[in-house]
Amino acid sequence: MLTTQFLKKPTLYLSLLTIAVLTTPGCKGDQPVDSKEIAMDLNKPKNDLAKEQDERFLVSIAEFDFEQILLGKLARQRATSTEVKELAMMLEDDHRTSKSKLSSMAIMKSIAVPSTPTKAAHLAYDQLNEASVEDFDVAYLTRVVASHNEAITKFEECIRGNNDPDIRTWAIGKLPDLRMHLTKAMELDAQFGPLSEFIR
Repeated sequence: MLTTQFLKKPTLYLSLLTIAVLTTPGCKGDQPVDSKEIAMDLNKPKNDLAKEQDERFLVSIAEFDFEQILLGKLARQRATSTEVKELAMMLEDDHRTSKSKLSSMAIMKSIAVPSTPTKAAHLAYDQLNEASVEDFDVAYLTRVVASHNEAITKFEECIRGNNDPDIRTWAIGKLPDLRMHLTKAMELDAQFGPLSEFIR
């Protein structure tokens, strides 16, 4: 049974990789396959509550990383403020690194995670892209603040919860960066906030 399960995992990861290559992500229109759904399906059957917590956590953080990468790219192109562009570049780079480390952790723990941006990440991109030139910087900062607040809550729950010790250690190491990202975004948001009242 253990041998069969061990042999199935590489096959599942190969299947996920194949689907990822065949469904090259674009930021417009609907994706035929959502990499988050694929990852969740590959993680079934769920018969261990602690393992299920680990799976849900890593899948959601992979989705968060992809969202930050996509939005960072968009903000580098569309933001009018140099400070916002610099934040976007930092977030894109940091979350690309985070995604890579998360993927390694997931492989080590035999957990499937999204390998391409999810439908939710594409939706966040499309919604942000609809913002006018005047509103874009504020819209981006608002999204960064909200998504980082949500992610920090998930990381804190992981650290306090019954998660795998390696995943908890990884989460503890990630929290300072996330809090720094949030602080920087909130500082910029406070600068741009009053301006947004005049352009809406």
